[in-house]
Amino acid sequence: MSTRFSRRTFFRGAAVLLAGAVAAACTRNGQPEPRGYDAEPRPLPIPPLYEGELIDGRRRFQVTTQAGSAEILPGIVTTTWGFSGGHLGPTFRAHRGEDVTVDITNELDEMTTIHWHGMKLPAWADGGPHSPIEPGATWTPEWTVDQPAATLWYHPHPHERTALHCYRGLAGMFLLDDEVTAGLGLPEDYGVDDIPVIIADVKFTADGQLDEEIDPTFGLLGDTPLVNGITNCRFQATTRRLRVRLLNAAGMRFHHLAFSDDRPFHVIASDSGLLAAPEEVDSVLLGPAERVEIIVDLEPGEEVTLRSVGLDNNFGIPTGENSPDFGFQDAFNLLQITGPGNDAPQPPELPGELDPAAQASPDLRGAPRREFVLNTFEINGRLMDMERVDFVIDHRGPELWTVTNENADWPHNFHIHDARFKVLSLTGTDVAEVTTSGWKDTVALPPGSTAELAVEFGWHPDNTMPYMFHCHMLLHEDMGMMGQFMVVAPGQEPDLVPMSE
Repeated sequence: MSTRFSRRTFFRGAAVLLAGAVAAACTRNGQPEPRGYDAEPRPLPIPPLYEGELIDGRRRFQVTTQAGSAEILPGIVTTTWGFSGGHLGPTFRAHRGEDVTVDITNELDEMTTIHWHGMKLPAWADGGPHSPIEPGATWTPEWTVDQPAATLWYHPHPHERTALHCYRGLAGMFLLDDEVTAGLGLPEDYGVDDIPVIIADVKFTADGQLDEEIDPTFGLLGDTPLVNGITNCRFQATTRRLRVRLLNAAGMRFHHLAFSDDRPFHVIASDSGLLAAPEEVDSVLLGPAERVEIIVDLEPGEEVTLRSVGLDNNFGIPTGENSPDFGFQDAFNLLQITGPGNDAPQPPELPGELDPAAQASPDLRGAPRREFVLNTFEINGRLMDMERVDFVIDHRGPELWTVTNENADWPHNFHIHDARFKVLSLTGTDVAEVTTSGWKDTVALPPGSTAELAVEFGWHPDNTMPYMFHCHMLLHEDMGMMGQFMVVAPGQEPDLVPMSE
């Protein structure tokens, strides 16, 4: 992973194939079904809910990173990594205002880090590349949950190794609750009508192990989709209404999600929490690391499939013979859902208002402005340097960030640590499917596009430890498309201690 490429280098992959019809199980543009889709669907695994232990008013969690195995494909044991288990991790849950402590013990044979994606918290607890957990060591971050209810997640963030660690299975959800969400009457019975759906993808060797060959253009882009860690699964609903928490945990793949009968559904939350009101849609686009919560209503006994249906516009990427194929026209079946029995009661009317506070945008009068240009593996013409602080934030107010994808045939996205933002505009592209509603922490960027972001930060001044901003397509991040900023008290200067000291 130490190889570097110049800013203007473009790798050429296979030509984009014409999208084929989605078969009964799963297809990739008319190619044979991915492995594991020729058997009967298996029940959707539900990651265990982990609410920790309340000790003297503090919610304490304990988790290990460890090697293990999983039956990703039916009947085949695949070597994987997981949190306190063989693959993936438990779903953490905490409430706004709670003090949280996590003891993370690394039982792997190499260093890793654990980042709380979407959380506003002190930089030393954020879990970026400056917080290594060596084999056999325990890292214990502490913070106070000080943000609205949301579907967040946790994953590794070691410098130049993030893609591989995530690909092996280190990922889990982190759910935040608050009084606003509790008063809405939304589905909230975890694993029954409140369903976590973690979407990833892998590729396999001939013997059913993870193929870890990293392509210089596509990284670890897989050809077999997984939901909650397995192929070809189904969920038997017992209620007529489901709240589905969708997380795109893929390292490189975007998913354009819809149902097999094109039914409308409601988006009620994006990355950083509830929308002001439900939005009725018939599809939603999620890039790597993006999340939405949706409400879908079911009739008794009916069957419907959640699909990744591809984009006719190929995310604005040319489809010529020499253009790279990032999979934007791929089609997959992800999760079959069966409706409840006839005795399931009718759901109540969906609230017309969710969180009125989510409607407001930050007051940007006098706000600092920053510009970021993404090209191949660089931001503003520079690769990531662990010993360089790119800028400091020494005020409590918001900032206006302008982020441009300068590439003509590469997708990117953009994630900011310790922050949430409103997408004020997305220009320079005809791709209308980009998810921009509500408060977000990650935004997709088609080629040539520019996003204007009104950014709010958590206020945890520390002039010794940085936060990250980066592309969340993990090959891009690992190859250097990342930078560092510090939140400091007014008048302070950065005092970053190099990792080597």
